[in-house]
Amino acid sequence: MGDSGSDLSAKLKSVHINRRAFLKAAAATAAGAAVAVRARPAGAQSSSGAPWNPASVLPAGRYGSRTAGGTPRKGGTLVYGMEGPSDILDPQATGCWLTYRVTYQMFEGVITEDLTRIDRPEPPLVGRLAGSWQLSEDKLTRTFKLRRGVRFHDGTDFDAKAALWNWQRMWDKKAPQYYARANSYCSYVVDVIKDVQVVDDYTLRMTFTTPFAEWERMTVQSFGEPLMISPAQARKLGNQNFNQQPAGTGPFKAVENVPNDHITLQRFDGYWGPKPNVDRIVFRQLDDPSTRIATLRKGEVDFILAPPPDSVASLQNEGYVILASHAPHIWYFAFNLKDPIVGKDKRIRQALIMGLDRERMCRELLKNTAAPAYSMLSPATLAYDPGYKPYPYNPSAAKKLLAEAGYPNGFETTLETSTSGSGQMIPVSMIEWIQRDLKGIGVTAHIKTYEWVTYIGMLFKGRPAGTGAAQLSWGMTSNYWNDIVLRSTRQPPNGVNYGYYANPEVDKLLDQARSEFNDAARAALYRRVDRIVMGDDAAFWPICNDLNIVVLNKKVRGFVNPPEEWFQLSTPWIAG
Repeated sequence: MGDSGSDLSAKLKSVHINRRAFLKAAAATAAGAAVAVRARPAGAQSSSGAPWNPASVLPAGRYGSRTAGGTPRKGGTLVYGMEGPSDILDPQATGCWLTYRVTYQMFEGVITEDLTRIDRPEPPLVGRLAGSWQLSEDKLTRTFKLRRGVRFHDGTDFDAKAALWNWQRMWDKKAPQYYARANSYCSYVVDVIKDVQVVDDYTLRMTFTTPFAEWERMTVQSFGEPLMISPAQARKLGNQNFNQQPAGTGPFKAVENVPNDHITLQRFDGYWGPKPNVDRIVFRQLDDPSTRIATLRKGEVDFILAPPPDSVASLQNEGYVILASHAPHIWYFAFNLKDPIVGKDKRIRQALIMGLDRERMCRELLKNTAAPAYSMLSPATLAYDPGYKPYPYNPSAAKKLLAEAGYPNGFETTLETSTSGSGQMIPVSMIEWIQRDLKGIGVTAHIKTYEWVTYIGMLFKGRPAGTGAAQLSWGMTSNYWNDIVLRSTRQPPNGVNYGYYANPEVDKLLDQARSEFNDAARAALYRRVDRIVMGDDAAFWPICNDLNIVVLNKKVRGFVNPPEEWFQLSTPWIAG
């Protein structure tokens, strides 16, 4: 949108925004996701409308998609109708996909992903504030050669001392700038740090307590973002207030943040790299899916995510550009292994899995905006195997398993989900579909739904007896995510393994995978883990992989939807 300031203000005020309180930090930490789509009332998601054809934008060999290119037109404002609120704009002390879509434009780490690449399952790692880095032969030391001529938005210089200050803020409990909240969010990256040293003005050396093959990939995830902030600005404002006037080194800087309404970023003219095409980006909060679509059709926003599945085909027919990607998303249930019915016999869990027709659900309810999921390995990871499909739909076999387990007439249990959440899609309609299918094998599934903050607060305390399974959406381009959700030592209150899964063989394989630097060998280890977790133990219930739909005005050019849950906004531009 090439709007004047007054036109932009009018557009921001023209649609009523549903104001809700920001997510509390604890909820975002536990989930790695912020509030997003407000679910429709029960039964409101229609199964009418033609299914959308994902092959139209995701042909074989492509893991993301892009709009038309051309010669960029400089200037103007790009407006994103964002499906929920951002958390605080302190990258080290936050953790959600929605927030990372904002902070990624403002802050940079020593390493990043090339989010313009869509020709491989996961975006390749490239240097950002580090021009290069080396790993020692014993795999315990990383040495970074930092870029020269980089400045923070407040005009101060980025160098090795600034980088050290940042790592100490996240890691070193003895440092005066240490921030416990940042340590909590970035724990999976900083807990293995032994020491950080300044070698010279533009060389930083980091030593580690153990070899960690995917450490670089973990630094570019949204569950804690170890990106560089201005030490001077943080000293001036204090750790808790830094997010009020944040300063990074990225191509855009923050100029306005109205909680639960909008965030405005402006191009940073002092940026060290290629300058962005647009002057401003506005992240406009539009919680309700129908409101997002109406606002897009009015021309008040340039693009949206998470449209209702039954609207995608019609929007494409109207001339809007539809993009999709094989993002690292899994919509799954963790079975409660402490439940006296579901937890005691894997045949019961196998029966539940086989009692759901995931293929039909994705086709008829989700209109092909998601693909059936059978594995706890995320798409957009090296280990993902689309051919592995344990326990496909087979209601007759499911009934037989229930009878063998002592429940020939079925049983009653409770399934839990939220009414909203980043990546949660249309959770109420989805769980009601599951409830209906399970009725066909004699299982009565009672549904409990909660507001997102309430749900996450309960979820990661573990679930009580009577709750057979609880649902979440998550995933990363690092297979180390499986360590986060599967390891036995990460059960509540020490982690997010809220189904209480424990298998010593899995823990041993996870240890081996963390230290395995050969990509093919590491992927094979994670596949062995998945065969045990899903095939042998049936401890989780993957339902679908969302295809991360983006809908854009056809005037938006240069936009890339990568195999991630966020994107860079330097290359998009608005055609005249």
